[in-house]
Amino acid sequence: MLVQSLLLIACLGYRVLSIPTKPPDTHRRRSFKVENIRRNNDIQGPTALRQAYRKYGISPIDLGVEFPDFEPIVVKNAIAKKNVSEPEAAGAVTAASVQEDAAFVSPVTIGGQKIMMNFDTGSADFWVMNPNVAGIDLAGREVFNVSNSTTFQKMDETTFRISYGDRSFAWGYVGTDTVDIGGAIVSNQAIGIATTVSSSFLEDNYYNGLAGFAFSTASTMRPQQQKNFLENLAKDLDEPVLTASLKPKAVGEYEFGFVDPDKYRGKLVNITIDPSNGFWQIASLHYQIGDGALIKRDNAAPAIADTGTTLMLLDDEVVRAYYAQVPNAAHLLAVGGYIYPCNQTLPDLSVGFGDSHLAYLPGEVLGYSQVGTNRTTGVPVCFGGVQSNQGSKLQVLGDVFIKAFYVVFDLRGPSIAIATPR
Repeated sequence: MLVQSLLLIACLGYRVLSIPTKPPDTHRRRSFKVENIRRNNDIQGPTALRQAYRKYGISPIDLGVEFPDFEPIVVKNAIAKKNVSEPEAAGAVTAASVQEDAAFVSPVTIGGQKIMMNFDTGSADFWVMNPNVAGIDLAGREVFNVSNSTTFQKMDETTFRISYGDRSFAWGYVGTDTVDIGGAIVSNQAIGIATTVSSSFLEDNYYNGLAGFAFSTASTMRPQQQKNFLENLAKDLDEPVLTASLKPKAVGEYEFGFVDPDKYRGKLVNITIDPSNGFWQIASLHYQIGDGALIKRDNAAPAIADTGTTLMLLDDEVVRAYYAQVPNAAHLLAVGGYIYPCNQTLPDLSVGFGDSHLAYLPGEVLGYSQVGTNRTTGVPVCFGGVQSNQGSKLQVLGDVFIKAFYVVFDLRGPSIAIATPR
């Protein structure tokens, strides 16, 4: 049996590695906390899937089947509250979910201006919206205004340009400014100042920029790629790490420079990553559904840990096998992904974490949200948190995966580690 606790990491015949940690009282903590978010009962599953496909340039091959009895739920936008509850500890900030865990946003101070941003280990650039973005509606937004910063410096002839497979994009010029995340400060952080973005970014009004934590080799800034915030900050930290302790539909935490043993149980499983493509990338060769057979796939796509993607995108073979175990589940054309009756119990799923380990996720964390209703039966229909990567060269371990663990992104090695959260 794999199950020894709610969430656990299993070892496939090899020893479990533990990441070195220091006692809490020897380290000046650097963490950050997100301001409170008022979440409507929004249904964001199909939107989250489209965003993930857009980010990785995935063009769906399997469009799904027709379901005439399906009645979708209307989606509304989330609104951020203005009140902020900051922790007493120096450098502490929370990370709260918005739109049913469609994103986790955090306040970042740039040149003295607080901006709500999405922390993204799946991209490398730090970029923000500003009042001069073409077509922007400033209502409800707190964008970065370069003219209100006394420390902003434009970088001559330097630009950034992010584009995706469906032609969505963000581009603009680059400058430097002082960035403060919960007391962790970089004085000359390279920042992309967006001047033109596609409608998809204009619609995401619950955050106003992206803080990329993938490796600088994936930066789109030109003519010279620029380091991300963690890479610039690393020399000032006791440990060059970013940890993620995200909570489902609640307030979680990111933290710089400290692996906190009070936030996890047991041992951390530490896997050396392959950063050659700029991602926090690992092998994911195995999977197991419930108590079924352990399946190894030599042709499995590598997996990346991505805090900026909501869902888990796994190889189609794995996803098809998973939903084959769920009565009346189907890949539905109307939403572009797998749905199932909300009254069904999802099976557990274990996925490869490196060559030698399995990460176990109980079925109750793998549902995402209600997406509609069956008109005939009246049964609510739910959108799965595990979806197909549609034959992509990558599997993506998004927030559905990450919020189930305590996760350490470590520049030493570099490596990534996970453990059972407290």
